[in-house]
Amino acid sequence: MSIDLTFIGQIVVFLALVYLMRKHLFGPMSELMAARAQKIADGLAAADAGTQARAVAEAEIAEQMKEARVKASEILASAEKRAAEINEEALLKARTEGEGIVDAAREEISAELGRARQALREEVADIAMLAAERVVETELDAKRHAELIDGIVSTGFGNA
Repeated sequence: MSIDLTFIGQIVVFLALVYLMRKHLFGPMSELMAARAQKIADGLAAADAGTQARAVAEAEIAEQMKEARVKASEILASAEKRAAEINEEALLKARTEGEGIVDAAREEISAELGRARQALREEVADIAMLAAERVVETELDAKRHAELIDGIVSTGFGNA
């Protein structure tokens, strides 16, 4: 086994080549690989942050929807209450107006009844006066007197 000069030259060239490859090839490759790994890690972290932000946003949306439903139900309840109040007011107003109309009709009927009674009194008085005049004008016996009054009363009431 002899080590010759060519072999030593090959070892020197091999070691120089390993040194140069390590310095100029493996070093930048390691940096590129580390940068790529960091970029992937940052992307994964951003995806996790996005997922968390989405979950938070969905929770906020759910809360806002819940609040909107509560507010909508409150508005509906308020509207129903107001509608009931308006209905009650209209019913009360209608009852009041109806009672006023009935009272006015009663007063009108009462006044008309009073006028009819007054007219009847006047007519009865006129008939009595007419009967008294005829009785005074002619003196008759009691039988004729009764017939005359009956005739006047029947003709007087027949005209009315």
